[in-house]
Amino acid sequence: MLFHVTWELNDHSEAALKRSLQLFSKWQPGPGQFQAFYGFADGDGGVASIEAGSASDLAKTMAPWIPFLKFTARPILPIRESAEIGGAAAAWRDAQ
Repeated sequence: MLFHVTWELNDHSEAALKRSLQLFSKWQPGPGQFQAFYGFADGDGGVASIEAGSASDLAKTMAPWIPFLKFTARPILPIRESAEIGGAAAAWRDAQ
């Protein structure tokens, strides 16, 4: 399952930033696999596409960063699949 994940910093203090960067330098991501991984240019967070086998795997991937980051995670679909689902739902509504 593919997730679109964004995060914002919880604490902008220099101590929190230094600690999170120290931990980040030693971190091995997982169990979710990052397909894309970007920081916002304003330095206040970032965005990633993460492939995870379950919500539990996604939670394990994000858990080390909970003291530092506020996450938003949404499952995403390829646009073709999303459009097909939307089309099927519209056809069902039209048939009612």
